[in-house]
Amino acid sequence: MNTPKLTKQKIALAFATALIADSIQFPIAAATATGILAIPAEGADFALDCLVMVVLSTLLGFHWLLLPSLIFEFIPGFGLLPTWTGCVAFLVWRRKREQSASVVVDVQEVLPPLLHDAQPDETLHPRQKFLSEVQRETPNY
Repeated sequence: MNTPKLTKQKIALAFATALIADSIQFPIAAATATGILAIPAEGADFALDCLVMVVLSTLLGFHWLLLPSLIFEFIPGFGLLPTWTGCVAFLVWRRKREQSASVVVDVQEVLPPLLHDAQPDETLHPRQKFLSEVQRETPNY
């Protein structure tokens, strides 16, 4: 599963999305408590949570932590907690850690050809002659 590269814009959009979703859920929870608007408010809350999960998955890449956050939003009382914001904070921390650990630099030593490796008709630059003489004098450990 490919995870998108984090940029400052994606991180800012993800946090903005999470904060807006968490702040919108306060009035939705109040409308649910009234009784008359309970069914439309629950539908709006479900649609909002599904939309937030899709947007966050697009911005940050899918992570299994998004599913429990979605499920916690349906439990009465837990919907008032800033679960999306906490989830985004953890995912950004985790993705940055994964991206910094995945940077691998492969360094190989490239040595000039030795003097005895040169063919009789080849001419070596004076610096290459010096380096090949130094290589013969220094032992390999």
